[in-house]
Amino acid sequence: MKKILCILMFGLVFCSCSSDEGEEWSKGSIAGSVSDRTTGEPVATVNVTLSPGGRSTVTGSDGSFSFDELDPSDYTILISKEGYTPTTDKITVQAGQPTAAHLLIERIPASITADRTLLDFGEEVATLSFRIVNSGYSDLAYKVEKGDCPWLSVDPETDILGYGKTATIVVKIDRQLLASGNNEAMIVVRSTSGGGNVEVKVKAIGEYRAASAVNTLEASEISATTARLNGEIINEGSPAYTERGFVYDKQPTPTTTACIQKLSSPVNNEKRYSCAIEGLSPTQTYYARTYVVQNGNTIYGNIISFTALQKATTLSTSAVTQTGATTATFNASIADAGQPAYTERGFCYSTSGTPTIATNRCRVSGSGTGNYSLQVEGLDYPVTYYVCAYAIQDGQPVYGNTVTFTTEFRSVAVNTSAATEVTESSARLNGTISDVGSPAYTQRGFVYSSTNSQPTIANDKVVQFISTPGAFRETLSGLREGTTYYVRAFAMQDGQYVYGNTITFTTGSLPVVETGSVSSLTKTGTYFYQWSATFSGAVTAAGSPAYTERGFVYSNNANEPTVGGSDKVVVSGRGTGVFTANVGNLSDMQTYYVRAYVKVGNKYYYGQSVRFSTF
Repeated sequence: MKKILCILMFGLVFCSCSSDEGEEWSKGSIAGSVSDRTTGEPVATVNVTLSPGGRSTVTGSDGSFSFDELDPSDYTILISKEGYTPTTDKITVQAGQPTAAHLLIERIPASITADRTLLDFGEEVATLSFRIVNSGYSDLAYKVEKGDCPWLSVDPETDILGYGKTATIVVKIDRQLLASGNNEAMIVVRSTSGGGNVEVKVKAIGEYRAASAVNTLEASEISATTARLNGEIINEGSPAYTERGFVYDKQPTPTTTACIQKLSSPVNNEKRYSCAIEGLSPTQTYYARTYVVQNGNTIYGNIISFTALQKATTLSTSAVTQTGATTATFNASIADAGQPAYTERGFCYSTSGTPTIATNRCRVSGSGTGNYSLQVEGLDYPVTYYVCAYAIQDGQPVYGNTVTFTTEFRSVAVNTSAATEVTESSARLNGTISDVGSPAYTQRGFVYSSTNSQPTIANDKVVQFISTPGAFRETLSGLREGTTYYVRAFAMQDGQYVYGNTITFTTGSLPVVETGSVSSLTKTGTYFYQWSATFSGAVTAAGSPAYTERGFVYSNNANEPTVGGSDKVVVSGRGTGVFTANVGNLSDMQTYYVRAYVKVGNKYYYGQSVRFSTF
């Protein structure tokens, strides 16, 4: 090693002692190489550009490159190649000697993408797939992660994906392991070589699964030796239960393997079921509960207790009476109060099955034996109800037989009577409610119209907020003269309008009378003059009803004479046409006013006032 160093030093001294200092000693050069930053291996065909100057070259198969005849200066070297990240470096070139440049270039990492972000298996599908793509410039090692999801599997779980290549990931689910309803999971395809990762969401709907649920109701029909156990299915479960029934025992926790008796009940669509038991010991307390068998497992309901009686209360349910749309009267009879005597009595009812005190429970005051009743309101219609009487004896319900009844709608009965007291502008309307209906009507009145022969509530109306039976009436005013009206009585029942028959009436028309001119004005006498004259009038419309009297009124002190305040002349006759009257004993030197009139009922109708003078 020392020998080599000495030779090198000698060469350098020898060169420096040359007397020919040519131009070549004022230039410099670069001798370099490009290697992969990650692997350290030489990289061929890398573009190498030098600035300033813009000279460029390409690395050889061993990654080497060089630049000669360079002016001493600071240079920037840019290296680039497809699939790699471009890199720059600074280098200083000195005169008369080569400058080494060992550069590193970094490959662009592989990039992974997926063609789907969601796999939705729905309610039936078990296999789906998605594709991943390596869009980078190098191979990509990846791993498919699914967390701790037990119902999900993927294939492949790991692999290497060449750059620019595509792979298919197959995803399968075990539907038996799905939870009921919506299930979600996340698949992550993760690059183990720095190429990122993608996420694909997985959704599936699992078959509904639920445990059956059963409820034990209170025991009924308890006597000294018998009772009836009652239960109801709260949830059939999925899969549905295959057996149901009761167990009972003298011990507090009966089971199907430790009980006095196991009683099975047929499996059907009825949610409630019951079983009768016999051979009980009087005054003995028993414990019972329902059970169902689901998928081989026994599921129990709550535990109830009851005590066999010494002497049971005896009662029976009688037929329901006074049934309406929303009301009914329940009836029952207690033949024996029992021992101990019952402490409560009443009725229970339902719309299906056998009613118990757990349904609609109606207490009725009283004790001892005999009949009792209860009027119940607020029922629905048309609905069939089940009713049974009950009594509470020693804390336990005792039931009578069950009877049924059906609520029925009964329409209100409404009738329209003839109108009375009809005038030219008013009339009295009459109607009758013979049956208030069930449910009872809430308002009544009349509808009327001059154009609609079957008037409804949409036409003119008068309303009474009354709900009693019997006759009713309303007086209309402001009607049009000489007009025919159609009228119907109505009642509103349960929000609907019920109409009676249609009647008609026609309002009266007024008579028309006119005053004619005064003629044959004649003076008589020598010193005291008296005058006579002929009055004339005409009836152009007799009216309806027709007038019953006609004539004239006149006065020498009233411009508009009237009957009762002026002299009156009655002219016989009826109908239309001209009529006249000769009037005497008129005073001299007076001015008179005369009017024709007609009388209808108690009213007078006048023509215009005509003036004449006696001078």
